[in-house]
Amino acid sequence: MNSDDQILRAYAAITSMRANVPDRPQIEERWVKEFNAAIEKLEKSMDIDLQEFKVPQDAIKRFVASCNSQTNDVTYLEGLWCERAILMQKLDSVLMYFTGLQDRDDNKIGFHPFK
Repeated sequence: MNSDDQILRAYAAITSMRANVPDRPQIEERWVKEFNAAIEKLEKSMDIDLQEFKVPQDAIKRFVASCNSQTNDVTYLEGLWCERAILMQKLDSVLMYFTGLQDRDDNKIGFHPFK
């Protein structure tokens, strides 16, 4: 497959994730793995460094399901999780970055007078 196809596939995966991430405070690790894999595909296809757009490993952790204040017992959700807000911020930032690259001439950064 050529690099344009790989870029389009990664972009499609990222935009689909943006539209379909579950609307709850924590999301399963698989969403982060899929997102980071799409970013890696873009990095390889475009030969650029996109590390700042990846969800960092330390954002993936166990989350408390319940705790008993009398016994101090803590029960965790099964598997690893990430705060939804972290993934959404990374999704939005990489989509904004590529929109900016695509429309570089039309969308100059800064203040512009109304026409």
